Amino acid sequence: MTESKPRIAIIGAGPAGLEAALAAADHGYPFKLYEASDRVAAHVREWAHVRLFSPWGLNISPRMRRHLERAGRELPDHDSQFCPSGRELIDVALQPTAELPEIAPHLVTGVRVKQIGREGLLKHEEIASGARAAAPFRLLLTEAGGGERIEHADVVLDCTGTWGQPNTLGDGGIAAPGESGLDDAIDRSIPDVSRDERYWADKTILLVGAGHSAQTAVVDLARLAEAHPETRILWALRSEDPSWHIDPEDPLPERSRLVAAAAQLSEDPDSPVEPLRGVVVESLAPLNGGYQVTLRTKSGERLRRKVDRILSLTGSVGDHDLYRQLQVHECYATSGPMKLAAALLGAASEDCLAQESHGADTLVNPEPNFFILGSKSYGRNRSFLMRVGWQQVDEVFSLLTAHEPAAAVE
Repeated sequence: MTESKPRIAIIGAGPAGLEAALAAADHGYPFKLYEASDRVAAHVREWAHVRLFSPWGLNISPRMRRHLERAGRELPDHDSQFCPSGRELIDVALQPTAELPEIAPHLVTGVRVKQIGREGLLKHEEIASGARAAAPFRLLLTEAGGGERIEHADVVLDCTGTWGQPNTLGDGGIAAPGESGLDDAIDRSIPDVSRDERYWADKTILLVGAGHSAQTAVVDLARLAEAHPETRILWALRSEDPSWHIDPEDPLPERSRLVAAAAQLSEDPDSPVEPLRGVVVESLAPLNGGYQVTLRTKSGERLRRKVDRILSLTGSVGDHDLYRQLQVHECYATSGPMKLAAALLGAASEDCLAQESHGADTLVNPEPNFFILGSKSYGRNRSFLMRVGWQQVDEVFSLLTAHEPAAAVE
């Protein structure tokens, strides 16, 4: 009799979760793929209108391509230099992958994994012991209607990413006074300006953030202002001298074009963008149908502006409460798993294209058979590339297969 393979719970049906599910199917493991939304790739759907910097070859894994082509799907050529939008990525690759017979029967949507623990054990018990490794994981599941139940697994792959956990916009990484009360009024994802034109047009908008998401938004809003000249964008930048790194030889030319366009808008006195450099958001408050924003400079000066819309694009970080009852060693600076965070800190380059997985050992936690994969594994490090997530999946399954017990004959 052959011992049964361990049950795998994969949390999050985004690109990394779908890749992990395909790997589990390939290796013959029993698995479930849990997705809190009613559809896969929920976070990609939030920015479906945005075009990626990277071409098709960097957005469809070899494993995904193999399964989809076997199912008769036509895919863009691997060498295509076309950069898809989020919508195209969903329609061409992610949704069809979820519908494959290898995945669909194991996909559980509309169910959120709220907490993970060990059967019969508390966080501080059985440290680095075989007893802890032998105890199954308990997953507390919450359904859309509010019902809750427990399911079990022997291996857990956390592929939940960082989307849906936006950083606040106040100084020091904490909420600004008044921010929590205005949470429903603050937009925290890249807006689809063409779809929601009336919402943004002829408004004064506070944009907080300096990364590629904020750059995308400022370019789109400035384009809107060409047709609606009353549109004004107050761009709050924490740095007094933002480093607009424009590389004319960037292998991702769309990235350099975006940075150059955003930098130009911030420097052109005739543009609809007013850059406010070296400021942080001190407080927010409702004011006459809009909002009063108080900004503070490094010298302590207060700047007060009335705005109609608040757009906070300050990044995001994974949900760490999910595994609060597990023995996970986190980096105190990045919130990523400690071994991987240390490897990233010592990496020669922070550019995403230069990133490769740092080896299976960096994915191992003190908690046996619990792995954080995909963008969440990078914590606050923004150099993650989907290709790294695919490599992580391969490395985890190499660990799992290496530790499978030999077949026993009865």
